[in-house]
Amino acid sequence: MKYIFKNIILLVLTTTISISVLGQTKKSDLKILYVGTNPDKPLSERELKYSANPDRKIELQKKRAADFDQFLKQYFNSVTTVYGDDYKETMSANYDVTIIDTYLKHYAGGYEKDSTGQITGYKTRKYLTENFNHATIMIGEPSAFIGQGRQLKIDHLCLCLDAHAHSMKLEHAIFNQPYKVAVTYEDRKTPDNYKARYGGRDLGDTMPMWRIQTEGYQDGKGFPIGLVSTGYGFDNGIDAEWISSGACAKGVEATAIGRHANFFHWGFAAAPEYMTNSAKLTFINAIHYIAPFKGAKQITRKIKGIQLREYLREQQWTVSDKGSEAWLHYLNKDTLQQRITKEKLKKKKDSGKTLNDLEKMQLQSPIRKETREWTIRHEPDSLKQIFKNNWANYENYYKENMPYFYGVKDEWYKVAVDNDAKTLGIPNYKIELLDTAVSMLLKGDRVEIAKRILTKYTQESFESAKDWAKWLKNNRSRLYFSEGDGYKFIMLPN
Repeated sequence: MKYIFKNIILLVLTTTISISVLGQTKKSDLKILYVGTNPDKPLSERELKYSANPDRKIELQKKRAADFDQFLKQYFNSVTTVYGDDYKETMSANYDVTIIDTYLKHYAGGYEKDSTGQITGYKTRKYLTENFNHATIMIGEPSAFIGQGRQLKIDHLCLCLDAHAHSMKLEHAIFNQPYKVAVTYEDRKTPDNYKARYGGRDLGDTMPMWRIQTEGYQDGKGFPIGLVSTGYGFDNGIDAEWISSGACAKGVEATAIGRHANFFHWGFAAAPEYMTNSAKLTFINAIHYIAPFKGAKQITRKIKGIQLREYLREQQWTVSDKGSEAWLHYLNKDTLQQRITKEKLKKKKDSGKTLNDLEKMQLQSPIRKETREWTIRHEPDSLKQIFKNNWANYENYYKENMPYFYGVKDEWYKVAVDNDAKTLGIPNYKIELLDTAVSMLLKGDRVEIAKRILTKYTQESFESAKDWAKWLKNNRSRLYFSEGDGYKFIMLPN
C-alpha cells in the first residue's frame, strides 16, 4: 500500500518465520505481549448489565487469559501475559506485537460534572496516547474504545458480531503468510438487515460465510459478543485497510477485521478454545502481519461526529421507494416474534422468576409497527416542513446535492450543502475545486467565495493569493481528501 514504510514487505518476509514442517511448528522469535483480564476480577456494572448470562461470562473469563497464553506459546518463543490493570503503554516498547484483549483504564475524557456532582457533558475517553505507535492487535469491544480515543477508523459501530465472517479479501497476507489458511464456506441465511440496506439490496436469501467461532452469542448461551466498526470509508489505500466483514446487525460492509496504521482490529470475541482451526491460523498470521507496522504513522483520522458521505448515500436509499419498502418489510416482519417473546418474558416474571437486565429491556421495549414516516426521522425539520410527505423530494434532495455535502464543524453528525461548490459545479472532494478557487483569487474573481472554499477544505489560512498559489503548486500531488478528517484535503507524507 502507498505511503507505508518501504521496508514493510521485507520485514514481513523476515519476521514470518513460523513454518509447519511435517506437522511440527517452528516457533517465531517475535516477542509478544498479551494484555488480558484478571480471571479473579469481578464483572463491571456495565458487563453485568449487558450480559444475558453473567455466570457463563465469569466462567469464560476465568480461563481466557490462560487459554490465550498457552495458545500463543505454541507459535512464539517469547510470550508475556499481563492483566489490564497492570498494563502501562510503555511496556509495549519491549515487544514486537501487543495484543489487547481487555478494557484498559482511560487516562483522559469521560463524564464531566459540576460542583454538585451533576453530569454536564462528556468527552471521548482516551486510552493510548498519540505517541503510542507499537504494533497492536485489539480484540472485540475494547478495540473500539481505544480506536475512538485515537480517532481511528476502528470505532464502536455495533456490539453485534456473531460467529461467522464473510466477504473476506482472501488474497490478504493474513490468509496466506506464514500459514496458508484453508477457508471453508457454509451457505447461511443472509441477515435480514443486510437486504434492507443499500449495500445488500441485491443479495440473495443465502450467502457464503466462514465460521470463525465454534459458538456465537446468538446461540443464546451467554457467549461474548463481537464488535464491528464502520465499513464506510474504512479502506482508503493510505493507512487503513478493510479485510473482512462478519455476520452482524449493521450491514454487509461493516468491518469485522481491519487495520488502521499500527492498530489491527480483530472484532470476533472468542478465545482460542472456541476458535476454529482456520481462525486460529488466521489470528497467528495477523500477528505476523501487524508486526512490521511498529512505528507506523497514523495519517488519516475519523473524527467522531463527522457524518460520512456514504451514510448519506444510505439515507438516499432509505427514503426512496425501493429502499423504504425494504426497510419497512425488515422492521415490521418480526412483530409477531417480538410479541411472542414478550409474552414468554411476562409469564416468567409473573411466575416469580428474576429477569436479567437484557430480558427487562426486551419486556419493556414497544412492539414496532413502522410507517414510511420512519424513513425521514433523521431529516432536518427544515426539510420536513418543505417536503412534508412528498417522498420523491427527499430522494431528489440527496441526488442533487450528494457531491456538495460537507460535515459541519463542531456539529454532531450534521451536514450541509456547500452552495459555493455547487455554484461552481465542482464536487468538493475533487482537487479541481482548489485549483478553481486559487485561480479565482489570482484573477480577483468572486474572492470571498474562493477564500471560503480554500479555508473550508484545507488546513491552511494564507492571506495572499500568491501564497495560496505557491502552496497548491508545491503540495498538489500530496493532497488527499479525507471526510473523516472533517472534509479536508490533508497532506500526505513525502
